[in-house]
Amino acid sequence: MKPGKLLIRADASLAIGTGHVMRCLALAQAWQDAGGTASLAVAELPSGLSPRVKAEGLSVRRVHASPGGPADAAETVAHAHRLSADWVVIDGDRFGSDFLEIVRVAGFRVLLIDDFANRESFPADLIVNPDLDGDGEPYRKRGATARLLMGPSYVLLRREFRQEGKKKEIRQTGNRILITLGGSDPENLTPEIANALARCSDLEVTVIAGAGYDKGNELRRIRASNLRVVFNPPNMAQFMKDCDQAIIVAGGTLWELLSVGCAVLSYSRNIMQAHVIRALSHRGVVVDMGETRHFDPARLVASVKELVASQPARERMRKLGRALVDGLGTARVVEAIQCPSMMGMLPVTSFEQGEFLSMALKHFSEVNPSFVPQDDWKENYFATILANPLYFLRWIICDAKRVGFVLFGLEKHRFLPQMTGVIYELYVLPEFRRRGAAKACAIQAIRELRAHAPSTIQLEVIKGLVPASALWKSLGFQKVTDRYVLPEGRP
Repeated sequence: MKPGKLLIRADASLAIGTGHVMRCLALAQAWQDAGGTASLAVAELPSGLSPRVKAEGLSVRRVHASPGGPADAAETVAHAHRLSADWVVIDGDRFGSDFLEIVRVAGFRVLLIDDFANRESFPADLIVNPDLDGDGEPYRKRGATARLLMGPSYVLLRREFRQEGKKKEIRQTGNRILITLGGSDPENLTPEIANALARCSDLEVTVIAGAGYDKGNELRRIRASNLRVVFNPPNMAQFMKDCDQAIIVAGGTLWELLSVGCAVLSYSRNIMQAHVIRALSHRGVVVDMGETRHFDPARLVASVKELVASQPARERMRKLGRALVDGLGTARVVEAIQCPSMMGMLPVTSFEQGEFLSMALKHFSEVNPSFVPQDDWKENYFATILANPLYFLRWIICDAKRVGFVLFGLEKHRFLPQMTGVIYELYVLPEFRRRGAAKACAIQAIRELRAHAPSTIQLEVIKGLVPASALWKSLGFQKVTDRYVLPEGRP
């Protein structure tokens, strides 16, 4: 299907930053690369960002109403009608449930790019949330029926971050430091961080001031031979590739840095950012520096110096970051826009035990015609899966119908401090086979597992299941062992 027309509604300012517009710019680039057209409707846009938007070929349409209100929604709908838009992309916490409903009732398909999953309801067709990984419960419990594109597999990266380049060199001494706190830095933490590191003469410090930053004179007053300040550069990707470690506040900048393999020390501005950074820090992907309001210059310097001296730590962070953000998220979102109702996955909930066990019985009976479910299977199989946070059980959805399921998860290595990804079951009802559902959901399961950076991903195929073997081989799996089972009563 040839891409049509997107209308994007997003704003940027000192108060809210530039991240909403920049990630929408990433989506617009990919949409245009696929042959579509995109326009941006804004109520607020810093003068320093406007040339960048127009250089990408986006037409900019002004919204004169108060941002986020009913009049804004009406103006957005009017712009969408004038453009004959196929989709309206909405990005920003100021656009509540009523705003989404007005746009959708007007007959437009809605893609919501979300951060907090805290609206009263979610009248949308697609929801993208790279920060929130998991089963989508925060959306489902509020009645969302949209297809959910969640986790780092759907990070929206601009073209300069998606282009393949040479592998990042992890230098012996990691003293090239990048400070970049987003497009506006509303807390004005940048000068404090710069002053703390300017006293370390062995560091080479580059400070980036974004398009919405309005305290440039404070940075110009910092006098240090080891520090340079760059204002609103057009080539952020190159700065990130050239540095050894970066000091940031979580947001879109986080995913950009991970995609290029840079070691990251990150502060947090809000609860969701803190949740994301804590989770990544626990997995060794980033260094959690805490909340911006608790900035401690001595702690920052100590953390930076530790990474300067540890090439292995920076190499490990590079590998984990690159595994988490593979650069294909924008393409996946574009694909989902073009095929919104084709296929997907939804978590199996505790209320669906009967329906799931009925389908599971079909699966196991097909694999083993003599299979008879015993009482312990009926009582424990489903409950055990849902009780374990390392198991992920999903419905396979095709044209809004539950047509199968996939069960995958993580296991602790028996002897090493590692996690192994495992795909346990994949089943599609016979009447829905040969439509690509199994392969599409297998790929999604693999993506979700890779987000946890397992040492390997493995599975077992029962002897004689030729179609199953062919599927997994087509996805790159290789046979590495033969498994033997001793029948009951032998020897």
